[in-house]
Amino acid sequence: FKNVFENFNRYPEVTAEQIKAAQPQLILLSSEPYPFREKHVHYFQTLVPAALVLQVDGEMFSWYGSRLLKSAPYFQALIQQLQKNR
Repeated sequence: FKNVFENFNRYPEVTAEQIKAAQPQLILLSSEPYPFREKHVHYFQTLVPAALVLQVDGEMFSWYGSRLLKSAPYFQALIQQLQKNR
């Protein structure tokens, strides 16, 4: 994976125009700290039609400790899902 906004400061605020210009292939919408919903999937799909837009479990991306026990199977399943959608 390559973060199309890797040169931005931590926790960047990006505009719709910046997202369009970056043309990401994959957009992951986390369940936290902001709870992205299905309407957001549709919004980003309209913004970047070629991108795969998925909702993901934010706990697996940003929590540690007990979540580590569940993270490996979660990420393996996510990678399998991405491979199917190629």
